[in-house]
Amino acid sequence: MAAIVLFGTLRIGKINRLPHWFHIVEHVFYYGGMTLLLAHALGRRLFWIALLAVPLVGALDEWHQLYVPGRNSSAIDWAVDACAALIGVCCYRLVRHDRGGKS
Repeated sequence: MAAIVLFGTLRIGKINRLPHWFHIVEHVFYYGGMTLLLAHALGRRLFWIALLAVPLVGALDEWHQLYVPGRNSSAIDWAVDACAALIGVCCYRLVRHDRGGKS
């Protein structure tokens, strides 16, 4: 997922004509999902690494967008990515808790 973010932005910048509010929803689902999957892969003892790694990928994406024609970098987008990571970890913890803590 991180590779798609960092290497696939040239085409996305040319075809992304969605309203800004939908762009934020995309960030929440994409980065929240990435965090949820990474937290599940890391397990119950190391899930917190996902909370650090995914916002770092978001920051790298925003930095990368500074150099891609047709794209812009935004601290708000990165903040949404970080909040989505927190939501993803919370969802992971809720699902793990509902399953009796077995991860």
